[in-house]
Amino acid sequence: MSITRELWISNLLDAASRIADKETQERRWLASDAYAWERPEELINVLFDDSCFDLFIEEFGGEFTDVQRDKAVLLKRLMDNYCDATPVWLDPAQVLADPRWEAIRESARAFVSAFKDKWPKNTAADVATNQ
Repeated sequence: MSITRELWISNLLDAASRIADKETQERRWLASDAYAWERPEELINVLFDDSCFDLFIEEFGGEFTDVQRDKAVLLKRLMDNYCDATPVWLDPAQVLADPRWEAIRESARAFVSAFKDKWPKNTAADVATNQ
């Protein structure tokens, strides 16, 4: 079973929007009733594992605008660097105070801005299929 480009980008935009959402992170990650999935590791897993961010860039990078490519590659690089330099289990309070995480949030916002309602572009085949 394959996923459509539209669903794939929708999932990635959702993941990036959640990464960019400082207020929800501050409210839920530190809450006494936080769910097990309300943690920084979960956001990272959703982006890389659930949404296959690396494969998305590999498969469709040739279709991106220069800005889209730059924003996708920057977000991937920042996330890779962060993951390489931090433990597998993250302390939510430390992540929230980490300027590298703020840079990731900013990059995630830029990724969403670059892609939301701007990719994929309708091709002639898409237009013919939708008629």
